[in-house]
Amino acid sequence: MNRKQIKQNAKEALRFRYWPIIGIELIAGALMGGAGGFSGGAGGNSINFKETANDPETAKVFAGILAVIAGVTLIASIVGLLYSFLFGNAIKVGISGIRLRAYRKEPFRVVDLFSGLKPYKKNIGTMALQTLFILLGFMCFFVPGIIVALGLYEVPYMLAENRELSGMEAIRKSWENMKGHKGELFVLELSFIGWILLTILTCGVLAIFYTGPYMALAEAGFYREMHPVEAQEPAPEA
Repeated sequence: MNRKQIKQNAKEALRFRYWPIIGIELIAGALMGGAGGFSGGAGGNSINFKETANDPETAKVFAGILAVIAGVTLIASIVGLLYSFLFGNAIKVGISGIRLRAYRKEPFRVVDLFSGLKPYKKNIGTMALQTLFILLGFMCFFVPGIIVALGLYEVPYMLAENRELSGMEAIRKSWENMKGHKGELFVLELSFIGWILLTILTCGVLAIFYTGPYMALAEAGFYREMHPVEAQEPAPEA
């Protein structure tokens, strides 16, 4: 696998249709984000916990506020998880298909983001299984988690390209296809460490306008180079 060529192709694909790719990535990110958690701070006001403990009425009010915050946080977390499972997973499949087309400079549309909604149950179930397997891997230890993540890397791309493929077939084929290629993908990811450091220095701004889309296209390119297809004629630039 020619890592340098994949990265070069990803750069050219990003330049070829820069703003549409940035836009579709932003939309996908917003749709996959779901319900966020709630956080708060005391700001400039401090609480004297000693006085609170000595005042029963204040303690009750304080305990009630904490209970409300905890309840809202729990509900938001549950809603976020449900959103990610019921909708976000389908968008992951849709954006994976778009990235594959963008890498080959093929046309794509915003509506393609929702292509993962069909077949709905298979796609969200398979993506949930992929996440579960990766989490179980990380529960064993950091290295097994990385190995599982690399082994199941192809799943969303397979779902995006082959609707006839069952969920378990996608998981099994991804694991089989990645035998002997996990190290190559890992090295590809590590090669972006410089860009990631620059992204941190820009407080994440670079991730929106370059690093994120560039890495996403390179990852899609890795899959495309492993599973080449006949390219379509690229649409002319607007």
